Amino acid sequence: MARFVLFANSLCFDTQQQVLYPMQQPAQRVVLTPLQTAVLYRVLNAGGQLVRNQALHTLFQRVPDEVPFADRLTATIAEINQLAARAQAPGPLVLQVPLIGCVLAGQADVVRLNEAPAVSAAPVNMPEVPAASTAPVNVPEPSAVSTAPVAALPAGTPRRRWPLRAMLIALLCANAALALVARHFFAPAQGDALAYTPYLREGSTQFFIGRDLTPDSFIVQNALRRYHHWQPRLPDGSPAQFVYINPGRTQLFSSAFLCAKPIAQKDNQCLAWSVTAGESPDA
Repeated sequence: MARFVLFANSLCFDTQQQVLYPMQQPAQRVVLTPLQTAVLYRVLNAGGQLVRNQALHTLFQRVPDEVPFADRLTATIAEINQLAARAQAPGPLVLQVPLIGCVLAGQADVVRLNEAPAVSAAPVNMPEVPAASTAPVNVPEPSAVSTAPVAALPAGTPRRRWPLRAMLIALLCANAALALVARHFFAPAQGDALAYTPYLREGSTQFFIGRDLTPDSFIVQNALRRYHHWQPRLPDGSPAQFVYINPGRTQLFSSAFLCAKPIAQKDNQCLAWSVTAGESPDA
């Protein structure tokens, strides 16, 4: 099966043996679970493009669990990045896009290696067959036979291509719509998005909450509980210096921003992080 070389030929991912290992130390192997292997293979095979939750959900359905899908996906991505760090990876492999899916980390350059040594020897025998068989057969029949198929092919091909083109255009429009929705929901750049008040400080992390939220509200307490449980970090692996808890747009989800710099700055380096409320209280 396929192998992937990552991080400028410093890390190798073998999909058949389901392991990660440094290129300089092949004996130092880190074993992945089948679910982790399937998720990592799906992301790497996508070439860095966005892998959506609908495609990832089919992988998690093979291993039933009572934990919600969003929490399982977050935990699986964190475990993959931890296993990659054990295999001497210089950074994370997979980054999660809240409520949409996951993408390949920007610094993880991918080179796919396909092991197929036997296929290269097969084309050597191919030129001998057409030289003897096809040359005498095709000479006498082009005058009568060529007129019928040539008239049928151009009439049938455009009718079959139009539905495919329509499907591709529809998929592109859907992707553009999802990108606009994601930008509207998670970009902290307009209006009251910068209206935060200091809440508390834990170590080097300063927490802020929206002005419409109260410290004892369910959204704030649930976000803090899940932040302490999952301990999310920035893409470089460092803890966030500033955490901004936002009011939830629905009763099942709230969001937060993990920032290396204050959110009011242009280069705040903020990362959107979704917080899933397992069971929201009755209104």
